[in-house]
Amino acid sequence: PVCFYRAFFFDHQNRKCHLLPFDRFMDGVQKEHRVNFDLYEKKDYVRECIIGSGVNYKGRRAVTKAKIPCQSWTESFPHEHTFQPARLGKKDLRGNFCRNPKNESSGPWCFTTDPEVRHQECGLPQCSQAECMRCNGEDYKGPMDHTETGKECQRWDSSKPHRHPYQPKKYPDKGLNDNYCRNPNNRLRPWCFTMDPLTPWEYCNISVCDPGNDTGVEATRSCFREQGQSYRGTVSVTPSGVTCQRWDSQFPHNHSYSPQNYKCKDLTENYCRNPDGAEIPWCFTVDPNQRRAFCTHIPRCEMGNTDAEDCYEDNGENYTGNLSKTRSGILCGLWANHTYRYSKPTRSQASVALEKNLCRNPDKDKHGPWCHTTDPSIPWDYCKLKRCEYLRSSTRRTGLASRAGLIMNESLCIHSCVCLCICVCVSSFYVPTFRPAPLSEHAFTIQLPVAGCGVAEGTNCLMYGWGETKGTGYEGALKAVSLPMVSNDRCSELHDKNLPITESKVCAGGRKDQGVCERDYGGPLVCQERESKVIVGVSIHGRGCALAQRPAIFVNVAFYSGWIHKVFRHYSMLEKSY
Repeated sequence: PVCFYRAFFFDHQNRKCHLLPFDRFMDGVQKEHRVNFDLYEKKDYVRECIIGSGVNYKGRRAVTKAKIPCQSWTESFPHEHTFQPARLGKKDLRGNFCRNPKNESSGPWCFTTDPEVRHQECGLPQCSQAECMRCNGEDYKGPMDHTETGKECQRWDSSKPHRHPYQPKKYPDKGLNDNYCRNPNNRLRPWCFTMDPLTPWEYCNISVCDPGNDTGVEATRSCFREQGQSYRGTVSVTPSGVTCQRWDSQFPHNHSYSPQNYKCKDLTENYCRNPDGAEIPWCFTVDPNQRRAFCTHIPRCEMGNTDAEDCYEDNGENYTGNLSKTRSGILCGLWANHTYRYSKPTRSQASVALEKNLCRNPDKDKHGPWCHTTDPSIPWDYCKLKRCEYLRSSTRRTGLASRAGLIMNESLCIHSCVCLCICVCVSSFYVPTFRPAPLSEHAFTIQLPVAGCGVAEGTNCLMYGWGETKGTGYEGALKAVSLPMVSNDRCSELHDKNLPITESKVCAGGRKDQGVCERDYGGPLVCQERESKVIVGVSIHGRGCALAQRPAIFVNVAFYSGWIHKVFRHYSMLEKSY
């Protein structure tokens, strides 16, 4: 009967559950690992701690608290009794195991084999005391699975009855197993979501084994490691120079991070700390208009410079290295705060976990691994990594930088708030102010090409610029020149066969006195497509000015269209947050 099953396993291949009338501890049972099967066992049969009075305890303890062996429930010697297994089938009076068939407050007990001692409690510990917690229980991995009011906890990998973001795959280092009480977000103590639809979550009652100041991690003072939870330095101002608010003060900002609530976090005076497991140390500020700020000016403790040797293959979607900073040196933010955007990963994406704040490529960005950042003005950026084939190459490549950036500048508008230009030293995303460009009959937006878009060789497109005219007139005026598109292979032959023109660039021009010249760099190459104008390229520095048989080289905007849309997506989110 279904009501007597002790375990079940789920067959992934056939999508079926199989009920089992036994558990791992029964005689003749062996447990083995199989990839396509998940085993679930009723905890009442396999754990050796109790909840409340232990009326549901069905474990295998068979000695009393005085170490006296228990008498079998089917036996009447040396002590006669009326607790017959056949009559009390639901009480699971098997063998001589400790049970609590009458729900007595003293917990599970048994008749003993000592004629002088009729029965005795078995001394089973409460699950809340089976493993104590240190500090605020951030590292608690004990077996407690009920709240302080006795409510059963909801499984962490379940969204019923309460939806929540704390999925075990997103927080692999938080011990979110089964439905055990945990503290993944650094609350005052371990907690859990409940099976009561009217009570989303409650704290759990777990004994404290160390109320002291032991963090178990070596403290640092001049720098910080990992997320800086052991940082004990005295920096007390934000990177912009605003003084930090004292942790024991509630002005100007109310908060729960008091020294009394977080005794192990060393919340001394107004020093930068990390009591909540954020990306890096932070503090509340004395500015009423700025609640908190990351202390990004505290250096990270260097454990040896290995960044230069790290690399990735292909587009880096399988990169599993330990780098956690951007190409401009900004510390990466935690993926856990952003992974909701990648809730439906493909099989290949799921093969690389979004751990901590490590550089990864969950969206298969063709430009390589990236991360969210701890700088509020730069939501994300690419990481300081190179392709392994680049490092293996014996010939040093000397091509000009061709990654387009988005900044406010007097360039061709492709969005009412964002402009496209050729940049070398800006990050992937930095917008100092959100002032829309004024549109008129003389200033308007232009279409972006779709990914993979190409223009046929020989097609005439217009190049716009304010560049040098070499005395031909119209100095200081915006000029346009018609240039024929040139294939990349032909362009490479005309320039330098040892420097191939890759798919990240396009070429146009090659006629004498008609081409890109000084001060034209950053100007657009625009092609007509039906009724619309499309920006195909952005000019970059070349060799000479409008030379014959030397086509101008442009950034291929279509190659970066995925990246540009990704920036727009984050830009919109950042804009809404202001």
